[in-house]
Amino acid sequence: MKLWSISFAYRLGLGFHALNNEGADGSNLMQPRRIDVGNITYDGISGEIIRHHILENFVSICRADQIPMYPLSEGLHPDRGPIGIRAAAKELKYDKLGKEGLYASVRKAIERCAVLDVGGYLAAWKEQGGGGNKKDYVAEEEYLKSNCVEVGDVDPVKRESCFDVAWLISESPQDFTVTQHSAFRNTAAMNSRYAQTMRSNIYAGVIRADLHRVGTDDYWYLQEKTERLAITLEQQAKRQVALIQAIADFIASPTGAKVAAWAPHVFLTEGVILLTSSRTAPFRSPIKVSLRDPDGPIQPDSGYVKATEELGNGVDTWVWKFTDTRGLMTAVSAALARLKEETNAGEKTKS
Repeated sequence: MKLWSISFAYRLGLGFHALNNEGADGSNLMQPRRIDVGNITYDGISGEIIRHHILENFVSICRADQIPMYPLSEGLHPDRGPIGIRAAAKELKYDKLGKEGLYASVRKAIERCAVLDVGGYLAAWKEQGGGGNKKDYVAEEEYLKSNCVEVGDVDPVKRESCFDVAWLISESPQDFTVTQHSAFRNTAAMNSRYAQTMRSNIYAGVIRADLHRVGTDDYWYLQEKTERLAITLEQQAKRQVALIQAIADFIASPTGAKVAAWAPHVFLTEGVILLTSSRTAPFRSPIKVSLRDPDGPIQPDSGYVKATEELGNGVDTWVWKFTDTRGLMTAVSAALARLKEETNAGEKTKS
């Protein structure tokens, strides 16, 4: 089995945006995530919110390409893992999810739901429903009654996500820029206005996806005469393509909290993509950190693209750079073509 993996190291210029503005200071000031490095404060956009929106893109692509998903996974329900496993148990005709059918149900859930497969999950049964015959604490009780079995005495199971996301961090220190607006203005009372922090900066980030893990069963070794891959090679390829496209779509059109009212103005898109068939994809970060410089601990790394290009060898590692959104789409198409070509060549060799 080849260890297919892909990494994206990228820089985004975002102006007049409020991505990740989730905290409140006082009654009316929404503030963003902040990252303190040494004595300097930088702007941050958390990896978790980036993950969420990559998964939103992934769901849209799966829907368009008819890649199977469970309904609550399609809605990115927070308890989609244990709910999906219970739905799989019912599909396998188990009257109750117990130790006997647990791993078979986990495998079926990966087969039937691309979101559980790619996004990962944690099914900590006792924490979510008290164990025994108690139901998981979720709002969709009618769905559970008609589509899922009850849970018996089973061990927690988990699946790590097939892709990892680093925080976006600004390359320059970020001061607050506050806008204030409301239906009316009462200059005597500041709390009659809604205050919103708006930011503009160049951000650096990294995303990596281990494509060889897509469609695999983490517990295959606990089941007799069971292969590690839980889906067909054709299904695996479709999910791999959907994941790569979902990541590229986020970089091309970044989104996050509050974009309905404060969509970012993108003024820079650049980076480098590395695809490898033999290891976890390496990357060079677009930033460098030096705590020895108290006035500028974060600095852009102008050599990250060249350093990544030098890793390419045309044998098991390939690299494409991009300097704008069009270049990103071209690079992604080239990476997908290489993945398909190499995978097809490997299958012909086996046959």
